[in-house]
Amino acid sequence: MRAGLPSAHETALAKLACNEAGYFAANEAVQILGGLGFSCESTAQYCLRRTRGWMIAGGSVEIMKNRIAEGIFDRRFDQRPPRALASS
Repeated sequence: MRAGLPSAHETALAKLACNEAGYFAANEAVQILGGLGFSCESTAQYCLRRTRGWMIAGGSVEIMKNRIAEGIFDRRFDQRPPRALASS
């Protein structure tokens, strides 16, 4: 929280909430419009593609959830699978 900036935990919460809300709204618009929602001229398909990209850029939603869990449980969750033990 240096210089009044939000913490990594607060930033992850905000990014997750915004990503999920934006994607939900865009997906609902495409659902309501049906086939027209997928046409190239549709604003709904543009929003759906953009919000899906935002869910990946800057850290995927899954990574944001892990970062939030780290802040809540005050421990680190390793994302790498455990290495196989070397057999002799």
